[in-house]
Amino acid sequence: MEHQVISQGSSNEEDTSTEGSGAGTECVLDYTNEFTTDEIFKSRDALVEWTRDQGNSNGLVIIIKNSDAGGAGNKKPRIKFGCERGGVYKRKIDENVHKKRRLRSSGTKKCGCPFLLRGVSLGDNDEWKLEVVCGVHNHHAAKSNARRLSEEEKALLVDMSKSLAKPKDILRTIKQKDGLNETTMKTIYNVRQRLKLKENVVRSQMHVLLSKLSDHNYIEWHRSSNDSNIVKDLFWTHPVSVDILRAFPHVLIMDCTCKTYSFPLLEIVGVTCTNITFSAAFAYLDAKNEDNYTWALSRLRTMLDEHCLPTVIVMDNDLPLMTAIHSIFPSARHFLCRLHISKNVLAKCKGMFEGKDQLEKFMMSWNMLVLSETEHEYLKRLAELDYYFGRYPHALEYVKNTWLNEYKERFVSVWTDTCMHFGHTTSNRVEGASAKLKQLLGNSRGSFETSWEKIHSLLELQHLDIKVSLEKCLTIIQHNFMHDELKELRGFVSTVALNIIVCESKKVNSVGLDSSSCGCTIRRTHGLPCAHEIAEYRQTSSPIPLYCVDPHWRKLDLLYSPKNSDHATDIITQMYTILHQWMDSNEDTRRHISLKLEEIMNMESMPLTKPKEQPSRIDTTTRCNLSAFELALSCRVSHSPVDTVATTSHSEKPKRRPPKMKVTVIVVIES
Repeated sequence: MEHQVISQGSSNEEDTSTEGSGAGTECVLDYTNEFTTDEIFKSRDALVEWTRDQGNSNGLVIIIKNSDAGGAGNKKPRIKFGCERGGVYKRKIDENVHKKRRLRSSGTKKCGCPFLLRGVSLGDNDEWKLEVVCGVHNHHAAKSNARRLSEEEKALLVDMSKSLAKPKDILRTIKQKDGLNETTMKTIYNVRQRLKLKENVVRSQMHVLLSKLSDHNYIEWHRSSNDSNIVKDLFWTHPVSVDILRAFPHVLIMDCTCKTYSFPLLEIVGVTCTNITFSAAFAYLDAKNEDNYTWALSRLRTMLDEHCLPTVIVMDNDLPLMTAIHSIFPSARHFLCRLHISKNVLAKCKGMFEGKDQLEKFMMSWNMLVLSETEHEYLKRLAELDYYFGRYPHALEYVKNTWLNEYKERFVSVWTDTCMHFGHTTSNRVEGASAKLKQLLGNSRGSFETSWEKIHSLLELQHLDIKVSLEKCLTIIQHNFMHDELKELRGFVSTVALNIIVCESKKVNSVGLDSSSCGCTIRRTHGLPCAHEIAEYRQTSSPIPLYCVDPHWRKLDLLYSPKNSDHATDIITQMYTILHQWMDSNEDTRRHISLKLEEIMNMESMPLTKPKEQPSRIDTTTRCNLSAFELALSCRVSHSPVDTVATTSHSEKPKRRPPKMKVTVIVVIES
């Protein structure tokens, strides 16, 4: 029960409960009775707990102002309690510096509250008693600690944060567990920030990231500028991702996105035999230049031996990336994403036709040209394109000069189907993986560390899905695979491959044993028996043998067995070679090599910092820029028969949005 006391100077009787309060003639609230007790507390913790509970029950927050362990001159241990609003706020920022900055809307709870309690130890048995020095408060009760989190709630916050839960979801969960909890969203953010700062104390953001990569056994490379310690490029990959990459290295899909974290992020993905996309590696790059791409791909190359190199690499029309791939993986076939090419053709040619009917016919003919299965068919459809759309020379000139003349071997079926690509001729998979990643990261305002934590959780789930899918292929037999001709393949081949074989077997009646009418496309592109091969096995009543299925589909584990048994010996030989080179070098070279080794073995000893973000004076949004295709579909761009797509200014808003044009685009679904 609070008591209102009005002090009127010397006319009042002396009251020890307000001694030294400095209340003067203020109206104060007296809580002396609430904290007066004859109880002997068995420990210091019991005293602190009782005092805080009394404060909470009266709407007050009691804190420990200071404590003394005693010992010197037979001095007993003491502890002083005060109100959280006691004392006076002291500015910690220099006035001159503070004036230059924009003032924040901030305040203080300090109001000089005189409340003071003293706990005194009674002897050697750790017994304590509580004395009221000043029992008044110069403010009304306001229990601000009702918004504070308990230790249990903090532990819940940490666990949910590691599971990538959003602050609003954390707050909702806490309130569901305790209906009387008055925690606000601001408290959740503050606690998360304090825990993060406590974890990252003394270390820079880059050191924290490198430490986390090391703790989780990530494979990591980075390089910094010659004249500074600013990290220029960073390449890293999960150890399980390396195992998956070595098991399924045949097709890689690459895409470099910007605005994921204010820097270009090169994402390299692959595909398992169960058609699940996996992230092989990531690289934060300083710029989308050939030198940066070459460095990142060379790091990827070091993880692969001569027997597990990619045979097909799919990408967008990124010239620096194409040059780097040709330099690092010269034996791999380079494909361009045909879906992106079709979108670019649509975006470019949309303004060159009078209406949507002619544009739809043109896009239909273009897609049929891209899907040509023979060179004769390709030339025939190209001639038809010239004949039917001769009135649109700018559109024909664009598709020929930009795509067909130089790059047709990289996206037209007649040339792409000459190698084994397992049905992956577009970069849709890496686009899908990037979309998940962008949704997970949210925006580009996060740090390297927070970005890594989210990506790490995504990879852990990804690896689990892959392992489960491989296990299903080994243990579960689908009912539509019970044919006798598949008995040697069940449990030894991916279910995806079995589905393709079942679909191909439906062509047997129309194809028969004629290989010319079969075309054998599935054999060339997927490494699976084609229709006329299945007909031959049926004619002899023989099941399809396991050896006629490409090893890609038979790999149902992630075990890596290098064919070169002397791999460890080669590494030791390389180290001795480096040692001899170091001994033959001059003093400056030796010092440089030693610093590099020190950086690798003890990263925290190096003063590395993250690269500086390049400020943009025009666009400060964290969303990705629209592609030309997306701008074309939005009908917010202007086209001319000659000029390229031009976007409107950000500052100019159209008064009226023109009606959207409905355009049909053929999308090829990969098997």
